[in-house]
Amino acid sequence: MQAIVSMASQADEDALWLIAFIGSAARNLPDVLSLDHEPLNRPVRNTAVACGTGHLVHLSHQLGGYDGVSVEAGQWMVAFQQLGLRVTPAAGRLLGACASGLPLPSLWRPEGPDGRLLPPPALTEAEIGAVIAAAGGPGGWVVLDNIATMPTAPEAIVRLVAALEEARMRLLVRHHDPSWEEASRPADSRFPLDPPGAVHVAISAHLAHDLEQRRGIRATVMHNPLPLEALAAGDRLGLRAGLGVGPNDLVLLHPVTPYPRKAVAAAARFADAVAGRWPGTVVYWLTGGSQDPLAGEGRYRFLKGRCGSQADLYAAADAVLLPSSWEGWGNPVAEAAALGLPVVTGHWPALEEMRALGVRDIPVAAPDGVERLLGELERGSSHLQASLREALDGSRLAAELARLIGLA
Repeated sequence: MQAIVSMASQADEDALWLIAFIGSAARNLPDVLSLDHEPLNRPVRNTAVACGTGHLVHLSHQLGGYDGVSVEAGQWMVAFQQLGLRVTPAAGRLLGACASGLPLPSLWRPEGPDGRLLPPPALTEAEIGAVIAAAGGPGGWVVLDNIATMPTAPEAIVRLVAALEEARMRLLVRHHDPSWEEASRPADSRFPLDPPGAVHVAISAHLAHDLEQRRGIRATVMHNPLPLEALAAGDRLGLRAGLGVGPNDLVLLHPVTPYPRKAVAAAARFADAVAGRWPGTVVYWLTGGSQDPLAGEGRYRFLKGRCGSQADLYAAADAVLLPSSWEGWGNPVAEAAALGLPVVTGHWPALEEMRALGVRDIPVAAPDGVERLLGELERGSSHLQASLREALDGSRLAAELARLIGLA
C-alpha cells in the first residue's frame, strides 16, 4: 500500500483524505494527515451531495487493518470527506494508512506474552479532550463504529461515550457484531450502548431486528457497499506468477484470520476434498494465518499470508471459501459473488439477506458441495450478479450518509 500526499482541493479526484487535528489536545500529531485506503475504498466522483464544512472523528477499536470493520470504516471515511468533512480516524489500534491517526490506548486490549489479552490502560482526560477537539469542539460529529456495540474495554468506552454526550456531540453509531452472537465473547448488559439522540445503523436486517428486540434500539439498515470498479481491477496474471501459481492450478482463497468462528479446518478439509477431484494442483490460500490447518496432511498446496491489493486477491482466485460459523455480514461472500467467483459458505443469519440480493453460495456442509463447485468452475457461477451489484452499489454511499447526518 502506497501513501499518497494530496491537497484538500484534489480530494474528490484522488480519493484522499485531508484531516486536520484541532487544538492542543491533538498534542504531537501531524497538522495534516492524508490517507490512502487502496483503490477498493475510493469514493465515487462527482457526487452531488454536500454537507458544508466541518469535522468528524471516526472512532473504533481498530482502524486501518484488513478486518471487516476497518475496511468498511475506510469507505465511510472517504464518503464523509467527499461530503466536505475533515475526518480524523481515532482508535485503540491504528494500522496501515490510519497509523498517523489519533491514538486512544484505553480502547485496545494488548496481547500478553502468553497470547491472552491484557487489561487496557485507563481512559484519560487527555484522550477525551483530543476526541472532542478533533471533532471541532462540542457539538461536533463522532462516528462510533462497532465500539458501542462490542464490549471490548467496556469501562473506557462507557466513560468516553458519556463524556461525548455531555459535550453534546452528534453521534452516529454503526453496529456490526454484538457480543450475543458469539458465546466466546464477554457479555455486558450495558452493550450495545444507546446514547440519547444518536442515529443508529445496523449492517443487516437481522441485526436491526435483534437490536430492537433486545435493546429497544431502532436502527437504519445499511448493507456494506461494494466498490465495484475497484474490485474488478486486480492483476490475475501478475499475482499468480509472483506466487508461483500455474495457469492450470486452482486457487481457493480463504481471506480470514483463523479465529475459531472462521472454521479454517473445515475450509482446509473442503480444499482437500477438491484436490482429490481436480486434475491439477489445488492451492488453499489462507491470507491471515501461518499454520496449515491440516498440518501438511492435505492434498493441496498451502499458501499463507497476504500480498497485493484486495482486488488482486480476488483476481488471482478461482473460488472463495468462507465456511464461518458466524459473520456479521461476510464481505468476502458479497465481493466474490459480485465478481462471479463461486463461494463456499458456512451458516450465519446475514447469508439469507445476501441470497435474497443474488448470492448463490455452496454450503460447505452440502453433501454435493465439491461436485457443485467443480460444476460452477466449468460452467460459471450462478450468482445473480446484476441484482447483487445494483443492491450493494457503493456509488450511493455518500448520499446515504448525508441523509443520516440530516437525522442527527
